[in-house]
Amino acid sequence: MASSTFQEYFSEMKCALDLLNQSGTLQKMSTGSAEIDSLIDGVQESSFYLFYSSHDNQLILDSLLYRQLISCILSKSNKKNGFESVAMLCNNIDFSLDKNKHQLLNPEKIAVTAKYAGIEPKIVFKNLFVQTAYNLQHQVEIAEEISDKIESNPDIKLLAIRDLTRFHAKDRDPSDDTNTLKKTLGTVYRACTKNKVAIVATGDCNVANNGFIPKPAGGTYLKHIANVIVHIKPNFWSTTTNGNNASPYVSFKASMIKHPYQKTPKSVNFYTRRIGKRMNPMLFILD
Repeated sequence: MASSTFQEYFSEMKCALDLLNQSGTLQKMSTGSAEIDSLIDGVQESSFYLFYSSHDNQLILDSLLYRQLISCILSKSNKKNGFESVAMLCNNIDFSLDKNKHQLLNPEKIAVTAKYAGIEPKIVFKNLFVQTAYNLQHQVEIAEEISDKIESNPDIKLLAIRDLTRFHAKDRDPSDDTNTLKKTLGTVYRACTKNKVAIVATGDCNVANNGFIPKPAGGTYLKHIANVIVHIKPNFWSTTTNGNNASPYVSFKASMIKHPYQKTPKSVNFYTRRIGKRMNPMLFILD
């Protein structure tokens, strides 16, 4: 299945010089973090980026994804380094497990992220399309709708996918989940590469063994189709306090385990700013 899908994508033979010239015309946007930019060389059109962690760290993944939505809409100027385009968010939520309905979409968090990035929230909301999937089969149907939207709107330059592997359950046949994921990603990946749209997705990870970096959930297919894969985890040493007040900054480690032309594994530490309560923050702002 995977091999036939890749043959479908790349069956047309292309000249290496043409590919080199094409890569030089592709735009890049900042992730919002200078450290992550230095690690992955920013977010480039037509490429697929996967950021993953354990489900306990969903907040940092959400915060990172919100920042990518903002970056897509930001100006192309040197100070902003955005796409100055339209963004799409595909949210995956399972109501049988996720009781917090605010996970559907949090306008407040997007607005706060926009203000810290220097753009009016109203401008962001005018240039953001949102779609939500509630189960594995619905995810496939939503992928078709997203693909049609990308084909019909050339201003879309980013597809952000929240919790991509949310519906991959351990009590089901993993092959069923993998085949459905292939259909979902195959549909959106084809539309995005054709129309020079970047994909930034977040996902869960498998249980780590022997202290190594855990692998992303989703199986071999996801690891092959993603161009850049980065694991995120908190640096627990960063929770130091100054007197009775905890520092508003929290450090995370980003470990790149796949990149098309950089040596891996490679890692950086990056800092975020807590917004909200110290022990239960509402959001992390990338600095």
